[in-house]
Amino acid sequence: MKTIIALTGILLATGALAQDQTPLPTLSTVDWQVALDRNGFGVGLIDDKDGPKTRAALTDFRQARGITNETDLRTGLALDRVPTFTNYTVNQDDMDQLGEAPSNWLAASEVTRMACESVPEFLSAKHHVSEGYLLLLNPGIADWSPTNVLGKSVKVPCLPPWKNRALATRIAVDCRRFRLRALDAEGQIIASFPCSIAMAEKKAPGGELKVVVFAPNPNYTFDPLNYPESVRARKIGHKLILPAGPNNPVGDYWIGLNLPGFGIHGTPHPESIGSRESHGCFRLTNWDILRLSTMITAGTPVEVTGMENE
Repeated sequence: MKTIIALTGILLATGALAQDQTPLPTLSTVDWQVALDRNGFGVGLIDDKDGPKTRAALTDFRQARGITNETDLRTGLALDRVPTFTNYTVNQDDMDQLGEAPSNWLAASEVTRMACESVPEFLSAKHHVSEGYLLLLNPGIADWSPTNVLGKSVKVPCLPPWKNRALATRIAVDCRRFRLRALDAEGQIIASFPCSIAMAEKKAPGGELKVVVFAPNPNYTFDPLNYPESVRARKIGHKLILPAGPNNPVGDYWIGLNLPGFGIHGTPHPESIGSRESHGCFRLTNWDILRLSTMITAGTPVEVTGMENE
């Protein structure tokens, strides 16, 4: 009953039951989350929880496809043809990605890569699933140490490799709904991702913005002047270079805008996406920023809406 209520709540919130008031057989929230994610409508971390990021993704998908009822929604998402979960065998290449990611800036500047520090963290990023839900999906694994998990089959969301979509002609950042949308020439949504925006409204970039730089696997220049609230930053007193890696402060990818110092980038904290978190840039999950990077080119305009002073 709880699952039916949650699903019906999502559909009612988006108007999806406006023409068909009879819910089809029960589907859990995770079924919708996985299907939306593999269609390019990100929900953040897949966790089987009915939350605002899942609802926003569902709303955008319906708008993009012109869907008004649940039957068409299920068909459009291929919910009845593609399984929600699959089995993944942990391999040596996965283990080779593990390493250190010190939270201390000085220590971080001395490692060779800001890597994932545990198997659940690595699998979480690889399969877009929260670490907590990953553990629930695999109750038979009590020991997640690399030596124990290597070669084991792990249940994860079924997310086929991302296929490049049509190029977006514009990016729209909605600061009220914490959503970044890739739009085509007719203004239709071709992909939609949850994003975080500047913690302080005045620091959010505005005006006529456009994409100018693409930087995969970026390093990060720590400048204590950018962290005036941090006593630790003031004590360091000089710039540091933090190496590339998923736990780098700007994640796995940097898309620079024409406003110096501002961009769209990944994050080592996917759970924080969908809120006011950054010092001014727009943050996506590491997997969503990689997907976005395949859909745009230098010069793609970026429109920012929903600012508090609008």
